[in-house]
Amino acid sequence: MKNALAGVGGSKTRVHGHDDGADPPGPTHRDSARQMDGAWRVWESLTNWDERYARWVDIAVAVGLFLFCSGWFFQAGPIHTNVGFDAALTAPLFLRRRAPFCVFLVISVVAVVQLVTSTPALADASLLVALYSVSAVSQWVRVVVSLLILQVGVIAATVHWDPVGSHFESLVFLTGMNFAAFLTGAVVRALRGQIDWLAERAQRLEYERDQQASLAAATERARIARELHDVVSHNLQVMVTLADAACVTRSQESDRATEAMREVANTGRQAMTDMRRMLGLWRDETRTSDPLHTPAGPVDPPQPRLDELEALVERVRATGLGVSITWEGTPFELSEAAELTAYRIIQEALTNTLRHAASADAVQVTLTFDDPDVSLCVVDNGQTALPTSVRSFEGAHGGHGVPNMAARAAAFGGALRAGPIPSGGWGVATTLRLCRAPALA
Repeated sequence: MKNALAGVGGSKTRVHGHDDGADPPGPTHRDSARQMDGAWRVWESLTNWDERYARWVDIAVAVGLFLFCSGWFFQAGPIHTNVGFDAALTAPLFLRRRAPFCVFLVISVVAVVQLVTSTPALADASLLVALYSVSAVSQWVRVVVSLLILQVGVIAATVHWDPVGSHFESLVFLTGMNFAAFLTGAVVRALRGQIDWLAERAQRLEYERDQQASLAAATERARIARELHDVVSHNLQVMVTLADAACVTRSQESDRATEAMREVANTGRQAMTDMRRMLGLWRDETRTSDPLHTPAGPVDPPQPRLDELEALVERVRATGLGVSITWEGTPFELSEAAELTAYRIIQEALTNTLRHAASADAVQVTLTFDDPDVSLCVVDNGQTALPTSVRSFEGAHGGHGVPNMAARAAAFGGALRAGPIPSGGWGVATTLRLCRAPALA
């Protein structure tokens, strides 16, 4: 069995530490971040309010622009004759969110008629509002078309009306107003896209966090299930074997039968204690009265170490099975995970011997220390009570012993070998890689 493990290799992995030497952000960075966060909150509040009362906002814009441009608020005397055009230019703004490009085209047609038949009016600012609406939400092709149409109108108005007093000044002023409306809409579009991206990213991060928490919980449940299997399977098998022995010897050797039943009781108490420790991990973390819980959360129960192998062997010997342990090489300090893995593999191998090996009366456990690796070998001299395929691959028939041992060994870069040996009996062997405990800084 040992020779079969000679080719099993492992890879060393170096974990580089993170350099925490960078200075934390100063007060200026924190203040800037706080100001940016406040600005985003204000912007988000405004956009939420605008979307919630969109219809009323559009009505207020159209009505307010009409009243202001028609001169009702500040003009004394009769209303000027352009009030019809004022109404025609501002009324389409009611629908500027539903069909911004169509609204812009309608207002443009009205503006062309006004250019030919009337004089300039303040209501022509409706074209800027319409261009802003197109730039904020429409496709970029329509935005460019709208910008070009309005720029042609600017040139025509400059030539026909000369509103500022000089053609050059009128062209510069009106073109500036044109591009200001366009850029305002583009900025609003960019801000909305940024907010949507941030919201989507936050939702995705929250989903990934929940997924990671679920995976971590599933991994922890699987680990606890393996521990429960090892604890319950081993102790119950020892109890069953002791009870069978007591039934056989009670009529002839009452003292030995009494000792066997006492050992059954002790093993049962040990199994109950281990189960309470493991099941304590599944309790609600808010139950602070549980001794396994602290205000900071659940605490893992103490795990068996290699120095507890003698107690494990004594329990197995009480069943009448002779177990001997051999320590080879120079022992070194193992990590807690490596010690637990080695202990559980040996425990499961002994449990399988009690359960499946007919006529076995001796088991040899060998631990070989070859810094930083540890080799395990458990060999019995019995004949398996089950076919080789069943005992080797219990997982296919409802058992989990060999698959659990293989999974534990794989976690340390080892390949488990389980099967009959040429001299008779059954053997389990593996080599755990990189088991040395990390050096303290």
